[in-house]
Amino acid sequence: MYNLYYICMRNRFVMFIRCMDAQITNNFREAEIYTRPAQGNGLWTCALLPAILIFYDNIYKVSPLYKLITCVSIGLLAHSILYLLFFYVSCLVLRDTLNAGCFSAAFLSALPIYLKLEQSLVVAIALPLMAIYIFTFFLKLALVKCPKTFTIGEAMLVSQGMSLIIVTMIARVVLGSYYPDYAETDATMHLINTYVFTVFSTVGLLVAVLYNLEEYNRTFDKLVFIISLALLYTLIVLHVSYGYNCIPAFVYFIFGNSVRVRLFCFWLALVLLSVFIIVVRTRKGDRANTVTRKVFHLLATLVFISGILLDVYFMTLAAGLIFCVLILIEAIRKSKINPVSPFLQYAFDIYKDHKDSGNFAMTAIYLYVGLACPLVIVPREAKNPELELLSGVLAIGIGDTAASWFGEKYGTMKWPDGNRTMEGTAFNVLAQMVAIYMLNIFDLLDSPYMYIRTAIAATVSALVEARTTQVDNLVLPLVTILAFQSTTIL
Repeated sequence: MYNLYYICMRNRFVMFIRCMDAQITNNFREAEIYTRPAQGNGLWTCALLPAILIFYDNIYKVSPLYKLITCVSIGLLAHSILYLLFFYVSCLVLRDTLNAGCFSAAFLSALPIYLKLEQSLVVAIALPLMAIYIFTFFLKLALVKCPKTFTIGEAMLVSQGMSLIIVTMIARVVLGSYYPDYAETDATMHLINTYVFTVFSTVGLLVAVLYNLEEYNRTFDKLVFIISLALLYTLIVLHVSYGYNCIPAFVYFIFGNSVRVRLFCFWLALVLLSVFIIVVRTRKGDRANTVTRKVFHLLATLVFISGILLDVYFMTLAAGLIFCVLILIEAIRKSKINPVSPFLQYAFDIYKDHKDSGNFAMTAIYLYVGLACPLVIVPREAKNPELELLSGVLAIGIGDTAASWFGEKYGTMKWPDGNRTMEGTAFNVLAQMVAIYMLNIFDLLDSPYMYIRTAIAATVSALVEARTTQVDNLVLPLVTILAFQSTTIL
């Protein structure tokens, strides 16, 4: 195992990437731009999301909107690589506005949109340029305005995700109005998309308002007033988008189905338990260790594993809405509004991970995104998608949690140049296999070749977890999806 590791590290391509990584780190230090402290910049992570979308686009007959977003992601990948080459030379590109590289990358997306998807020239040019502009905005914001919060790879991955989400929202509204192929034909997904995108836009406006709020207006009464206006805005948009029965339809969607009612009660109980644990621990003032934080991994895993296997539609709606709530809570924590912000800050100080060295509580948000991202990325047209939908649950909810507990308690043999143990890595794979076996025993999961596919994907994710210095919660679910995709030949 050790010999194999060192052979891989001496590979010429790997050596070039490591030298490039080191040079980029030096350039960032000279420019006084501080990324999250880590042994590497995670340059490879910028290819994860586009690779997954391209793979699904080629093996399944996905929707026209999915194809469109895949084409846009090609341009984002090209622009990310261009940025890495720029960073290798200098970091001055972060101080500039849009450059010629933006138009070159946009062209790589515009060509297949125009020729393959047969969209108008305006759409083929406008959407990729918009996506690259949004990506550039978030990348500069992450690296320059949020010091020590992201590595370069994490910043690129997050910026790609935000860009694709916003472009999806715009394309769904604009193209869905003029092209029947881009309109949502599934009534349930239409309801879910309407509510999630509306709440997402509302939270975006709330974050902008809180960020620009004057110091004397940072009071609890003003916060209540702003949130009340936001709720009114949400109701107006929903009324215009979905009709006068927008609220009754939402209530009936949840409480008009017995399975969803039971899921709702189960999730509510887990949320209340989580709040109780946070309040008790915060009052004691004891710093949480790694094993303690993994309790929330297990609670979140119970939510997602029950939702994905019993009602994936309800899980998608809940995941989208709660993600918006998490963003809003983080914005309120940073807005310094008494007495809410100090309590949230104190709870963050108690539970923060050592990787939360920057301005924001990214590890908790990454955990949620990692568990939920397969719901967005895996297309509905995929055959037997259960394992891929469970990628986040298996990789970080079960595998990473098991590896952390077992490695800390019983691990003795450490991986070269790291603090992860080989025993923890082995238990990571074993835990994922046992989880799949138990789900099969209780007739909750039955997918072709699921044990072989899980063994391959679990091994890949466990090895990446053992070696990567990037945030596990963000990259492991995507790596696991890619690993499951590689097994589709079975």
